[in-house]
Amino acid sequence: MSQKVSKSDEIQVSDLNSKQVVEYLNNHNDFFVKHPELLSRMQIPDRVFADSKSKANSVVDLQQVILGRLRKELLNVSRKHDNLIDSGRSNQQSQSRINTAVLRLLSARTLEHFVELMTVDLVGLLDIDSVALCLENGTITPAISNGIRILPNGTINKFISTDRKVVLRDNIVGNSFIFGETSGLVSSEAILRLEIQKDGPPAIFAMGSRHPQHFHVGQGTELLAFLANIMELCICRWLDLPH
Repeated sequence: MSQKVSKSDEIQVSDLNSKQVVEYLNNHNDFFVKHPELLSRMQIPDRVFADSKSKANSVVDLQQVILGRLRKELLNVSRKHDNLIDSGRSNQQSQSRINTAVLRLLSARTLEHFVELMTVDLVGLLDIDSVALCLENGTITPAISNGIRILPNGTINKFISTDRKVVLRDNIVGNSFIFGETSGLVSSEAILRLEIQKDGPPAIFAMGSRHPQHFHVGQGTELLAFLANIMELCICRWLDLPH
């Protein structure tokens, strides 16, 4: 009876010879069941039929067809698995950044300090390239409006409909009405609608990135909507407005 390959021999793959590999597989016939991903890299010999010369065009090797499909399926599963892991890491990173941004906004000492945090600090905290707090004519604004852009009435509803809280756009050219002199840096954007005054002129907080897919239409918006709600509450508190 053949002797099983020890664990040390299994680890030192470079020292194995073909006889040991065959022996190991014979003693572990479920090896490829436990490691099916290896099949996608294995070279399987073509089957030779006795009458292959006379019927070369009429004989179909179903084994090779099935193995080919299995390889494709394994490759697709592996890609989906990797994409799921990447998506999970990205969501965790986004959540951490939003939480940090919210804590920073809540630390504001004055309304002017709050606006500065929104329009300056959030660029680095959220890893983006441009931000803009845009209000329309008639909206109550702080006496010091550095970092605030005043837009003509009716402009904001062209960028985000009244029934939306967040709109994401990818592969764009930044709009100078919103981002001003930094619009050339913007290739994707997130527009957050802010309700500062009930039934009053609309307002938005816009974020832009130089990466065309940093914000994209398939991205979740729950965290961004949460950030918008925090901004609304803070601004209304500083302006002593009901919310």
